[in-house]
This record gives sequence, structure tokens and C-alpha cells, in this order.
Amino acid sequence: MLLKIRKSKAIHFKSNDTPKGRLINLSSHLYINLHQVTELSHYTLKQTQEVLSLDGTHQVVLESGTKVLHFTLVPTFASYPDKKDPQRRIHERRFYTVYFTPEAHEDYAVLRQVLNGQVFNSDD
Repeated sequence: MLLKIRKSKAIHFKSNDTPKGRLINLSSHLYINLHQVTELSHYTLKQTQEVLSLDGTHQVVLESGTKVLHFTLVPTFASYPDKKDPQRRIHERRFYTVYFTPEAHEDYAVLRQVLNGQVFNSDD
């Protein structure tokens, strides 16, 4: 099952490939295969944070109250041969961290509802 996060100027994300201290604006839809997700966490930022955009030209302000979803994918999602030992493979844990600013809290609520529907032993 694919989880679709719709493009929005109020949603930002980062992944393994994003340079440290940078965020990417969600300018196209982001699809995450839920069968590849091994860990999922969600939290709310308590303090305002400022980080740079991907190109480094302007500051992105993540206000306190920004909702965050953090996805960690299975290690076999990204693997490559070890340069020192070709018989061995290096397995990289891929992650996506998605930031929903207060303007995008409705989108966050919809995604949380879908994700909670996938949990079989929900606390609700």
C-alpha cells in the first residue's frame, strides 16, 4: 500500500540524501510504500527552528507546533556492494522525516488517521 503525501508549500521533508541542516519543500507528491516501513514515529516541535532550504538561498522557519512524521524503511530497501569485499552487501536504513507546519495540520490529521487504520492493536 502506498501512502501519498500531497504537495504543499506548508510541508517540508528530508531524507538520507538531504544535506545536514537543509529541508526540501514538498513541490511534488511524495509516495511512501507502507510495506517498506519498519518504524514510524510522530511528534510535535516544542520550539521554533530555522533551517536552510535545499539550495541554501533562504531560511525555512518551522514554528513551534509543527507536526512531524518520521518513517524508517527496511534495511534492504537500499543496499549496495561493499567496495572492500564484493561478496558482502551494505544495507542502508533509509528514512524520511516530513514536517507539517501549522497551515498543513489538516493534511497531517488525514495521514495520521490513515496510518492509525493500519495498526492492528491500536490503543483507541
